[in-house]
Amino acid sequence: WRQALWVLSLCSIFAFLILAYYLSTSKVTSKATVLFATTASFGMLVMSMQNLGLIGMMTVQWPANLQGFFGICQLLLLDIDSYGFSCLAGNSEPIRYLLSALIFPTGVLWLGLACAVSRLLPKKHRWEWPKVCSTMGAFLQVGFSTMSATSLAPMMCYQHPNGQKSLLKYPGVFCGSADHGAMLVIGWTLLSVFVLGFVALCIFAVMRVPAWSTTKKNHLVASVRFLIFRFRLDAWWFGVPLLIRGPLINLPVVLATDYPPIQVVVIAMVLTTGMVMQMLAWPWKVPMLNVTDCIISFCIVLLVTTSTLYLNKIDSTMYAFASAVSTAMLSGIGVAIGIMVLMTTSALFYRSAMGGKKELTFFNLGRVATSEELARKVKDLAVELEKANAADLSTQLKALSVFDTQKITTCITLLATEVAPPAEDGRSFKFNKRIASGSFDPALKRKPQSRQFSSREDLAPKVPQANEESNEVNQTVETPEKKDTTMQSSWI
Repeated sequence: WRQALWVLSLCSIFAFLILAYYLSTSKVTSKATVLFATTASFGMLVMSMQNLGLIGMMTVQWPANLQGFFGICQLLLLDIDSYGFSCLAGNSEPIRYLLSALIFPTGVLWLGLACAVSRLLPKKHRWEWPKVCSTMGAFLQVGFSTMSATSLAPMMCYQHPNGQKSLLKYPGVFCGSADHGAMLVIGWTLLSVFVLGFVALCIFAVMRVPAWSTTKKNHLVASVRFLIFRFRLDAWWFGVPLLIRGPLINLPVVLATDYPPIQVVVIAMVLTTGMVMQMLAWPWKVPMLNVTDCIISFCIVLLVTTSTLYLNKIDSTMYAFASAVSTAMLSGIGVAIGIMVLMTTSALFYRSAMGGKKELTFFNLGRVATSEELARKVKDLAVELEKANAADLSTQLKALSVFDTQKITTCITLLATEVAPPAEDGRSFKFNKRIASGSFDPALKRKPQSRQFSSREDLAPKVPQANEESNEVNQTVETPEKKDTTMQSSWI
């Protein structure tokens, strides 16, 4: 019955990949809906537990309670050997390893085959290659930690007291044997083609996607939707650091299997670097997710640092101190997990858009101004700015600090990309790189604002009907310099 269950599970995976294509058609916007917040928080929960499972693979003598917790987290690494895969693949460890490594290429080929078969269907039912590429990327992204751990498994050798070495995951395979050599070939192929190759493609994509968005190559932007849809459109690149964090955590266990202190130092550096990047970028669309991510990262870093207390024999007092610190860190992680569970369950009762009239203040960490209020203030400010002299504005802007200047350039880039893109020389208004939301959905494209036909009358408050004739007379006798000033472009 276990073999039948495994066959059913594999068929379910292939069916889910087909379903994943149709689930990838949801719109990508600057705003985050509550439903998006719940799915993102659930993904963050799984990813955090996967990282904890990788930390549990460190060759450190953890306390029994932590070992049990890490064992639960390692189930989310989707290690098929822990699910009784030998019932289907047999007891041969090289064969089991080969079948484990073939899961990822098979999934990619299955999606390509499904796309090819869809060409036989009517045109409206045919699959689109950008969405297929995004679905392939999402599949590899979800299983990336598992894929990297699988590719590195033949390289993790530990030493026996008699001097011989065996694989950490497959103790029956001695390092240097023929079986080990075959597994190394499989592992290096998976590592170079699917792990490093996938990372290289993702790095290339995040470097080029702002240019693709600017030049309206929307099919290329849609093909990397899986990598950027969870983050703010000006922090699109954060998907790459998030992707490689898992393999970097696993790498010191591979290179220094017999040296736990080196593992602790390198893993702490990787986690701290990721936490600093997250705090600087604040990339998640929902502010509460950023806070939650910081809490989890902080607790995991301290948990890894505390592991140094278990490297040597310690007395009862130090053991109690280490256990107390570990328990406190696990409690902090539990609080963050509780927040994410709350966000997940909230989708069952509340589905309004975040930042709208009925936004959840808890998710946004405060009140968000309404669009009507923002529109009124932006229009009023545009009128005042058009009255100002360019030289005076330059003097006032010169006195601002570098942080205030960066906020102004970010605001101009945002307005030129999402609110009122200028019709002429639009790139000159973009100081920072940003992906336009219209690249994902044509309905979100903003109509360019012409500099030639935009006038102050569009911005200024409406005047009474009785004053129209006097205004027309004033406009006909004004000097060319003043007329040129009043007809300046105002793409806001």
